[in-house]
Amino acid sequence: MRVFFLGFLSLLLLSSPFPADCKLVLDLENPNLAKMPIAVPDFVSQGPAPLNGRDLARIIKNDLRLTGLFHIVDDSPANTQNLPDQLDFEGWSQTGAQALILGSFQVTGDELLLEARLYDTALKKLELGKRFSGRINDHRIMVHKFGDRVMERLTNVPGCFTTQIAFVGDGQSREIFLMDFDGQAMRQVTRTGTINLSPEWSPDGRGLIFTSYLNRKPDLWSLDLATLRPYTVSARPGLNASGRYSPDGKIIALSMSFNGTPKIFTITPQGHIIKMLTSGRGNDISPTWAPDGSAIAYVSDHAGTPQIYIMPANGGEPRRLTLQGNYNTDPKWSPQGDSLAFTARVEGRFQICTIRTNGTDLRVLTKTGSNQEPAWSPDGRMIAFQSNRDGKKVIYVMDSRGETQIPVSPVTGKAPAWSRTGR
Repeated sequence: MRVFFLGFLSLLLLSSPFPADCKLVLDLENPNLAKMPIAVPDFVSQGPAPLNGRDLARIIKNDLRLTGLFHIVDDSPANTQNLPDQLDFEGWSQTGAQALILGSFQVTGDELLLEARLYDTALKKLELGKRFSGRINDHRIMVHKFGDRVMERLTNVPGCFTTQIAFVGDGQSREIFLMDFDGQAMRQVTRTGTINLSPEWSPDGRGLIFTSYLNRKPDLWSLDLATLRPYTVSARPGLNASGRYSPDGKIIALSMSFNGTPKIFTITPQGHIIKMLTSGRGNDISPTWAPDGSAIAYVSDHAGTPQIYIMPANGGEPRRLTLQGNYNTDPKWSPQGDSLAFTARVEGRFQICTIRTNGTDLRVLTKTGSNQEPAWSPDGRMIAFQSNRDGKKVIYVMDSRGETQIPVSPVTGKAPAWSRTGR
């Protein structure tokens, strides 16, 4: 991919720092945060082009909508030209838009030049401008990259619109697929002809680990995404499942049962055992790392029903986290480290929930259908999960408060895993 950032669009933007009291700031710590009204009219073509300006605008609209932080304003001023030197700020303010994104593009042969700008309509001020260049087929990643910068400008944390989601096909194929976070650009990356489970991205985004029955038993495999060649990491007798990289990628936590009952172990990426972390009579599965690597959450039924526990990453006394309900599984630690998402059985159906690491603030985020296997986006603003609410299992994405829930996978799928890095 030959997409690269060329720089700010104006010397003014380079030389003038943003004022500390700029209105275009989203305070994510505010529990009563209202959605920011933002307008994104069709991008303007500078000459004939095989691309559609409406489609380009739709990409970033969808990006922003999925975060749950924005209200997309569809109205526009009468007779607006949407050109930087002819902007009707008063008209845009009257539509209710607090922010405005304008884009223009030019195609020369197979080359695409795309420019995008973010404005504060009340202050009549250019807040952000970027220019990208690449091939026509790179247009989606260009728009996503600008969306990432918009999120950084408004929240001080870069967006994750250039990231990908890995998932397991849930139709005739149980192979592993990749797609952009919004469901586009899907591709199959395994061709094992057997059941594959629980994919996990390497921290650098260059590979996956997953459990596969390629050798007719559940072994842990690794896949280099450049070569698509799988190789075994752990093929010990019994279960080798739910492998999860530590934040630095130097350790893998997984569940193994070569001694009989599944327990949580840590191993090297080459498969050498480091330590057995859990003991006792219960079945211990589904480890997930704290983002600082200091602790591991996992599921155990040693108290009679599946519940989530937390223990130090080097071993020690576990602490039970979930005290409500009789079936809590699939824990995933949030990137901020203050909460976990998990699957709980609520009134007979599985739902996605979140809970603080101290056991408080339990929230049920889904209400319709059966919903399982949450996966956080790397910025912590969104959660991917599988749902059957429409009659078949597909991957959904929702904001972390559960207010916006949208299906994204173009095929049936389960076990989503969100990449930690963008493309």
